Amino acid sequence: MQNYSIEQRDEQLLDTTSNIRYHLYFEKAAQHTIRVELHIDAIDAPSTALIMPSWMPGSYKIREMVAHQGNVVVTDALGTPLQWQWTSKNRILVSTENTSSIRLQYTYFANERGVRTSHVNRFHAYIMPVACLMFVEERIHENHHVYFHHDRSNWKTITTQLSPVKHSFDEDEPLILGALNYDILADSPIEIGNHSVREFEIAGAKHELAIMGNQNVDIDWLMGEIHQIVETERAFWGELPYDRYVFMLLVGEGQRGGLEHARSNVSAVDPSAFSDKSSAQGMLALLVHEYFHTWNIKRIRPEELGPFDYSNENYTSLLWLAEGFTSYYDDLLTYRCGFYTREEYLNVVSEQHLGRLERIPGRHAMSVKDSSLLAWVKLYSLSPDMNNRFPSYYLKGGIVTMMLDMWIIAQTNGTYRLDQAMQTMWELYKNRPERGLSEDDIINCIEFAVGVKIREKLLEWMGGTDELPYNDILQPFGLVWGTRKEVTPWNTFGENRPFAAKKAPVFIGVSLKDEQGKLIVREVEVGTPAERAGFGIDDEILCVNGRRVSSASTFMQEMQSIGVGKCATITALCDGTLYETSLQPEPAVNKALMQVSDMSDTQRKLLEFWLKR
Repeated sequence: MQNYSIEQRDEQLLDTTSNIRYHLYFEKAAQHTIRVELHIDAIDAPSTALIMPSWMPGSYKIREMVAHQGNVVVTDALGTPLQWQWTSKNRILVSTENTSSIRLQYTYFANERGVRTSHVNRFHAYIMPVACLMFVEERIHENHHVYFHHDRSNWKTITTQLSPVKHSFDEDEPLILGALNYDILADSPIEIGNHSVREFEIAGAKHELAIMGNQNVDIDWLMGEIHQIVETERAFWGELPYDRYVFMLLVGEGQRGGLEHARSNVSAVDPSAFSDKSSAQGMLALLVHEYFHTWNIKRIRPEELGPFDYSNENYTSLLWLAEGFTSYYDDLLTYRCGFYTREEYLNVVSEQHLGRLERIPGRHAMSVKDSSLLAWVKLYSLSPDMNNRFPSYYLKGGIVTMMLDMWIIAQTNGTYRLDQAMQTMWELYKNRPERGLSEDDIINCIEFAVGVKIREKLLEWMGGTDELPYNDILQPFGLVWGTRKEVTPWNTFGENRPFAAKKAPVFIGVSLKDEQGKLIVREVEVGTPAERAGFGIDDEILCVNGRRVSSASTFMQEMQSIGVGKCATITALCDGTLYETSLQPEPAVNKALMQVSDMSDTQRKLLEFWLKR
């Protein structure tokens, strides 16, 4: 088996040398470019191939990073040009029959801000190595050093999981950081600039928090919450698998998402995460999610994900382990951290998990396993029709994981749960870190750890398209997933004086967007009044019963006024041509996760075990 490792401790790079060295120059940072020089020595082959990755681990989409590369020059160490050619879209073959060294130079354009992309300007540089640093084919297991040539009086701080190769650096020399192999280098995002950083230590491991972006936020408050995250997840797994870990948070308008790494994660949030309660809880849940990946996916991983083929898709049907299990535990551990009350956690399960899946007809069209395998052309290539065609392995995978955990708890009468199975997988990783897990490995670990046969149920839930048997699983806990009975309320004024009964809420099955004064159809849900009316994505809705509507709120007010069981005449525009159709709203169904009123002592015991902190 090919050697594969993502483990590194800072002490391992001190006083090392490397025959593969990257020099990064930022003299044209204002134009969003990096000048890259790759120095390769100790070549003993007639030709050497250099490759730019086409995707990045943790983000399953071919992104063609080579599109931002240009001005390629190839010489030997003395500056003599070497013969070379492109042999594919991302691969250069250099003739090295008469030389033992290569000096490759190119320019990389970095002007996309996010967790997966590089962004450079006059004020900072955020570098995603896998997106911009070519590697030497068949030499990825060697030490790799990176030289940073920047004005350290202008950009004073550098944050990364890469390790220094010296204890200190003179002011007039470049910083040199290193990785034990290319897989670690590719996995190590870098921020250079004047960003805020805080540090703390837990169980002998150093932790850093870096805030990226020009927003003024409360980094000290966040450091305290991250301290709680680390302590909670350390208690879950039993140990910290690193000597140093970096939390990198990009704060900017409209920013969202995250990406996990072996000794760091990069997450992105809107500034409202520091002022709005719900947004703050969402940010903390995101940080819990990405940090959980330190164990589950970077180390406990499907066998197809490491070692990597950086040029082609790396297919696996097991992303339900990587993201489904993590999506369940992110909210559960957010609750265990104390960031949710019990009621808030159950509401999150109800609204953001069960309720969201209820609005995805695609759960009946494709299994979680197939959704995982096709992530490369589905989840990361979003379509406005996606919810009708497949379920996310994050969402449905997380729900199945919750059901699996509850099934184990019920079958063992509150003795075991999925936590012990995850810890068993962790022990397996430590015994054979170079190998990932097969589907059989995962199932065997779970059954061994908890003493419950789960194969049939797990494969049925992950591999099927039938409705999941929620209430069969919830019943032992005194919970039920069903329609909430509501009394139609009255409008009131003054001291709660009623004056008109509100109509029952209606359901249309369409997602709308307001676009420069136009009301545009964004999504149409299969099997709903909107589909039966013939609405199409990108149609413009003009009128309801002859009344002009130009916003989603106005449209829904009109439909609510019409009420259930009555038809409205809709005037709309498709591809420049008017059409009319009839739309008949349905009653909105308010489903929720509820506790039964006559909960037994046994049910209460299992519920307390499940929600124990």
